Amino acid sequence: MARATLRHSGALLALLGCAAGDTVTGEAPPPSPPAPPRDAGGVDAPPAWDVPPVGPRPDSAVTPPSVDASRMGFCEGAGPPIEVGPAGRMRCAGRLAESTFRFSLCSCTNLALAGFLRTDSYDSARMMDPGMDRGGAVSVNGAYTIIGYSRVGDTLTVAGADPLRLAGAHRTRGDLNMAGALEIAGVFDVERNARVRGNITALGPFRVAGDLTQPAGAAALFGVSVSGARRTAPVEVAPPCPCRPEELVDIAGAVRDAERNNHNATVGFNPRAFSAVVGRVVTELPCGRFFADRVAGIGSIELRVQGRTALFINGDFDLAGFFDVALGPRGELDVFILGSVLGAGYLRMGGNSRPSGVRIYIAGDRGFTLLGASRFVGNIYAPNAPITIAGYMAVHGALFGRSITTGGDLDVHYDRSILRAGEDCGMPPPGGGCTRCGDCPSVQGCVSGRCGPCRTDADCCAPLVCETRTGQCLPIPP
Repeated sequence: MARATLRHSGALLALLGCAAGDTVTGEAPPPSPPAPPRDAGGVDAPPAWDVPPVGPRPDSAVTPPSVDASRMGFCEGAGPPIEVGPAGRMRCAGRLAESTFRFSLCSCTNLALAGFLRTDSYDSARMMDPGMDRGGAVSVNGAYTIIGYSRVGDTLTVAGADPLRLAGAHRTRGDLNMAGALEIAGVFDVERNARVRGNITALGPFRVAGDLTQPAGAAALFGVSVSGARRTAPVEVAPPCPCRPEELVDIAGAVRDAERNNHNATVGFNPRAFSAVVGRVVTELPCGRFFADRVAGIGSIELRVQGRTALFINGDFDLAGFFDVALGPRGELDVFILGSVLGAGYLRMGGNSRPSGVRIYIAGDRGFTLLGASRFVGNIYAPNAPITIAGYMAVHGALFGRSITTGGDLDVHYDRSILRAGEDCGMPPPGGGCTRCGDCPSVQGCVSGRCGPCRTDADCCAPLVCETRTGQCLPIPP
């Protein structure tokens, strides 16, 4: 059983409502959809595209014409899409996940580590064990500092202008992209290409297996070894994490829409079920979209999720007990929190057999802490909140925060199957328009403003690269 926990460190709340041991049970999930048709070669034919609007806009007072019909579509992966993004962009939950969680660590400002950092990847959908493969890109829009050593399993991108100073042993199994200078007092190995805008000073060996590119006038001093070509060309490193206001997921809009357009009444789910938890509350959440006022209490919540489920929370997540999520074989859970996760504590979602199945989107700006000596499983998107990790932490999934700070060692096992989370959303119409990452399915490139086969790495959303033989955007081969 996949488990998850959250322990709150604040004062106990005065609570009313659910008694200890209350159980809330929804209806059984609808039957599994029939297997998709297969073409002559045995390949699953894609389902219908899910873009046509379903349900009202948040500012509309019109009731959806058929909640039951829309719920069945949602459960089958065809809709209704969750409304997120600027100007009410309609997006399927899986498509949103695959475009949001492309990096194992993504920081809108700074990333600071006080111990070692190790990232790698596996594919839970293909039953691969954690820690086996190349993968787990790290991206920082600001400054990157580390005391200790690192082994980044994919590309490392640092867009801040501050110098990166490294002591000890470091390895990057993908590319290195640096907007500032690089100062090395230990050993640094880059297994692909390096692009460095500033000077490179290597008192210990700096070895690049591919090409090294620097702009005119930038120096590479002392122990620099390049197996490929040394190139002189402009180096521009754009912020890799989509943190500008117009790029952020519209979590507030999604929650507002869910307040009107949900399946609470269909399955008898009480929106105040988690508002005042005392003792243990067990909830069967069948597939569908469910709206809750808030999460608060001094007890524990156990969610049993068997299908495609989205939970929208109209306030803070402030629980002093445990938050357990048991995912069934087809279960996946997207949680949208309008407020903040207030409890500094032990947060573990899903299970390391399938971290890509749990995605948490947090709109609030109050930071939260993951306690060390523990394991976190799932994917967190908190672009307005600082994430602090106290002590050693093993993450199965991905972290996206305003900033990320650790007080100890950090292992991140990125689940590559999240890059296929939108497969059941269908494919866009041929020639669908695109202007930025996330407009196309992750496997497609954006070429001259249209989704389609990629031609170069530049057509793909980083850190994906173009497999020119198939025209697909894929992770760097393990």
